[in-house]
Amino acid sequence: MSATVYQSCTLAPETPKSESGELQDMAAGLRKSPAPEEAPRLVPKELVHLKDQSGVLVTGWTRPAPEVFLVGAEWPGEPEAPDGGRPAAATAAGLVRQCGLAVSHAAFGVPLEYQSLLKNLNCTLMEPDPEPGRRGGRTPVTVELNCSQMIRRGGRVIGAEIMEFTVRHGGRVVCRADSRVQWVSPQVYRRLRGGYLTAPWGAWDVPDPVAPERVGCSSAAEVALSPAGRPDRWLLRNDPANTEMFDHPVDHVPGLALLTAAHQAARAAGGPRWSAPTAVMTSFRRYVEFDAPCLLDVRTSGSGVVEVAGSQYGQPAFRIVLTG
Repeated sequence: MSATVYQSCTLAPETPKSESGELQDMAAGLRKSPAPEEAPRLVPKELVHLKDQSGVLVTGWTRPAPEVFLVGAEWPGEPEAPDGGRPAAATAAGLVRQCGLAVSHAAFGVPLEYQSLLKNLNCTLMEPDPEPGRRGGRTPVTVELNCSQMIRRGGRVIGAEIMEFTVRHGGRVVCRADSRVQWVSPQVYRRLRGGYLTAPWGAWDVPDPVAPERVGCSSAAEVALSPAGRPDRWLLRNDPANTEMFDHPVDHVPGLALLTAAHQAARAAGGPRWSAPTAVMTSFRRYVEFDAPCLLDVRTSGSGVVEVAGSQYGQPAFRIVLTG
């Protein structure tokens, strides 16, 4: 069992690592957003820790102040599903996460081989159904990113521990979010992860899914939960074929995958009203591993709040609160 306490976003072993010169070239190409008549250019997938370029949402950025960025991005259209597809809050969480990663690497120069340890990520929608989510394709949005508690190494700023995001569409604020992260070197990460870093991908049993319609999914392949014998408890289901949760092989369950599972648990416990939560608050205490069961316990309240507590090896692992 891992003894560390945070959630990281790990590049796959086969993902190309850019040398410092290549990273500078990436940054130079992103500092100027494309002209209005030009098609948006998506940033290289390495900057947002993805293997599939089609999943990239960030198009570029400008830097009006040393710790302030205006990031161009694309809000993805919601897929078809029984209750409307992926909730907008989860979409927004994934979008701002990409913005933070891209700025950290391209603007602050955090090496691509460094690991991002996500401590928490919170997101609130200003409207229950933001305009970008109702469109079939991607919609351009602007993300104002304010950085604080700067991380310094050798007298040089290499990143920000706290990031605050304001997502705007057509001049209107549609989402606010904040995150707290820490960056660690490959050497430190190897010490943190030990043998888990080289564990074979997909070498675990995948339990049977709950009925897709119960958690708002269109197919069993999208389901992240398995029955655990109680109406308020679920077993995390890590299907390596689910590319929405796992873009590439990783050494632990990513934080955004846990958010997906938590939303499904809220949907299963509270019914269709939890198809589109308007806010999520997340905190990660330790890594969630693939080689042991992870339980999700759900507690609902009459005030429109669902709390999902994840545990593994009998120890608290994460806590996600959804508001509807």
